[in-house]
Amino acid sequence: MDTVPEVWHTQMEPEENVDSRPECSICFTSYDNIFKTPKVLQCSHTFCLECVARLVAALPTDTQHDKVMCPFCRQPTEIPQQGVPALQTSKELLSNLPPHLQHEEPVWIEGTKLCYKQEPQSDSNQTDTCICVDIGLTKKEEPPTPIPRNGLHRFFCGCSDWKRLLLIAFMVIILFCILLWPVQCILKTGNLRCTSEPTPTKVPHSNILVTKSSWEGH
Repeated sequence: MDTVPEVWHTQMEPEENVDSRPECSICFTSYDNIFKTPKVLQCSHTFCLECVARLVAALPTDTQHDKVMCPFCRQPTEIPQQGVPALQTSKELLSNLPPHLQHEEPVWIEGTKLCYKQEPQSDSNQTDTCICVDIGLTKKEEPPTPIPRNGLHRFFCGCSDWKRLLLIAFMVIILFCILLWPVQCILKTGNLRCTSEPTPTKVPHSNILVTKSSWEGH
């Protein structure tokens, strides 16, 4: 299949008098038999296929296969399983179009696009061309979420440059001392305790030997 071109509306023949043709009440574009096919909602209001498809595309993802609200009366219309192109077509409005537009062309949905296969003309060597209309919404870029500032962050931002540098240097020195102190203790005492245990005092032994006989004499 050839590269799929994207269009925003169906091009009209210049010799057609589009002013006398009925038009969609949303986009104010004249109806045709492709992307602007008149579709009737359950409330009897009629809009073009492209506008109804855009209304459905604007719904949340989990409700795009449920119902669509009429922009006039807010009455819901059930969306067929085949999508918006399967909605009922207004035969009355279609019959008011020029003869070559009174036959509804097959249109289907691919993702966020309405697509239509244009048959090649009999006097040309062109192959089938698929024309698509993008019905997806262009989302605006959301601003970055502000990072909540805690008390320490606000304190640093409120300080001037030299105060901030002085405070950072002071914190680095304290952190260095905290890390260096255990290393110094290990090198000095062999463990994490920086004070060496006192050497126990030895009691001198008496040279006097007390015998059993002398003890009994007493």
